[in-house]
Amino acid sequence: MGLSQEKLAEKCNTGHSYIRQLECGKGHPSFAFIVKIAAALQIEPYQLFYDEAAKGESMQTKRIKSIKAKLIETLSSDVEAAFEELKK
Repeated sequence: MGLSQEKLAEKCNTGHSYIRQLECGKGHPSFAFIVKIAAALQIEPYQLFYDEAAKGESMQTKRIKSIKAKLIETLSSDVEAAFEELKK
């Protein structure tokens, strides 16, 4: 979306240094924070884990990645629903 680390951090209500850590693979966000990032980027949480840039792959590899993405999407919505239940 072309957001700077500072703007993304602002949308996620955190510091830009934490966003930098995540981009460098040094941080380990909670699922709740993954949901915040996805909301700030206006995407579904599973899309943060799905590599659409992979090209020239076999159909079988693409199919496996598609199934993996759907599984992550399903799990993320189930976990998000569980978090909502815990909030009650």
